[in-house]
Amino acid sequence: MASENDRVGEKCVTLPPEVAAGLTGIGGMTGLRADLPDDMAMRALAERHQALSDPVRLSILFFLKRSDLCPCVLKDATGLSDSKLSYHLSILERAKMIVWRQSKNWRVYSLTELGRTSIP
Repeated sequence: MASENDRVGEKCVTLPPEVAAGLTGIGGMTGLRADLPDDMAMRALAERHQALSDPVRLSILFFLKRSDLCPCVLKDATGLSDSKLSYHLSILERAKMIVWRQSKNWRVYSLTELGRTSIP
C-alpha cells in the first residue's frame, strides 16, 4: 500500500500521461520532495533572490565586481542618499554577498564568493 506521501494527484481525476510517467520515474511524491532544501536553506535562497531582485543592489554588485569600494564612491556611483545606500548594503550583507573591512577611518566593501558567482 502506498504511503500518504506517495499518493499522487489525489485531487486530479486523471494525471496527464507525461506527468504520471515523470512522477513514476522519480519515485512518486517522495522522490519529488527528495531534493527539496530544508527550511533554513530555502530561506537563505529566498533572501539571496530578494537581494538580487533590485536594480540598485545589482548595480552595487557590478561596481564591487570591478573594485573594492568605500560608501562615498558607491554613493556617488549610485546617486543614493546615505540612508538608502546603507539600506541596500545591509540587504546585500545579510544575503552574504558583500563584506566590509575597516581601513583606518573607512569601511571598504568587497564581494564575497557568493556575490561574485551571483552576477555574470
